[in-house]
Amino acid sequence: MRIRIEIEDNSLKSSHEFESQNMDGEALRDRIIGFLSASGVFEGRKESIAPATSARDYSKGTLMDRLEDFIRHEFTNTWFTTQELRERYETVADDIKLSTVSTYLSRMNHDGLLDKRGNRNNRQYRLMEIVEPEMISQPVSYTHLTLPTKAQVQISVVAVSLKKK
Repeated sequence: MRIRIEIEDNSLKSSHEFESQNMDGEALRDRIIGFLSASGVFEGRKESIAPATSARDYSKGTLMDRLEDFIRHEFTNTWFTTQELRERYETVADDIKLSTVSTYLSRMNHDGLLDKRGNRNNRQYRLMEIVEPEMISQPVSYTHLTLPTKAQVQISVVAVSLKKK
């Protein structure tokens, strides 16, 4: 399914297309509502369907910091492309080149902030999930590994330090 939304406000006109190829209905709904919120459609209403992204200030800090903050608030648990990030970011902040967005996403992936999938032409990113230490129930010991092979394995010891009690 392809959905096209056009917003006309005074002399400004913008449009965006959404495709639901790999998304369920709720994820698509959230993306559309996020876009409408970022576009300011819900401003002035007492109840908004989603928190208005335009209320956030994306003018402070470095461009890297602003993009990271934007991703944390707009693409929390969802995969997104470079183009999707650029289009949504430009609805609430300055215009930005696609190559600049791509460079920063690559750096964020290298720094461990983002996960990536897909080939060069179909690359997608998402925020890495942070595993809290208390979520890990028991420490895992790797001192007794069983290797699933019939080949012989030799381990050489380089140094041993023994302390007398």
